[in-house]
Amino acid sequence: MSMRLRNLWLPLTIIALAGCGDETEELPNTPQLIIDRTELSFDTEFSAGTYVGATTFNTLYIENRGLQTLELNDAAISGPSVFTMKKPENWPENGPLKLETYQRTFIEVAFKPNAAKEFTGTLTLKSNAANGDTRELALKGKGIAP
Repeated sequence: MSMRLRNLWLPLTIIALAGCGDETEELPNTPQLIIDRTELSFDTEFSAGTYVGATTFNTLYIENRGLQTLELNDAAISGPSVFTMKKPENWPENGPLKLETYQRTFIEVAFKPNAAKEFTGTLTLKSNAANGDTRELALKGKGIAP
């Protein structure tokens, strides 16, 4: 019986692995900034929010899908001070963060409301990307009384 199961699993394993083959993607020659969203919302599901004085976090995924090096020149938040940002540790103090083909990084944004109300801001990314050298992402959070 165990021999029969082993023989049955072998074709299934081969078929499953065949779907995991090397996918060739035609990449543009220019640097391409890929992000995983256009808005960072903080605990806004089901009209919930973040308690005043508490901190919640959200992370933005950034990747280069071009053949040339992507240079992230700046990342900045505009809006109320309830939004703060943590750049990647490998971002140079003077100069751009460079991402090679398929290389990725993350930017962490924190939201710590100081009042029971809605807050909005903007995260702006500046780069040498051919698909848009400036990207603006909306920041949205809602403070609620504890």
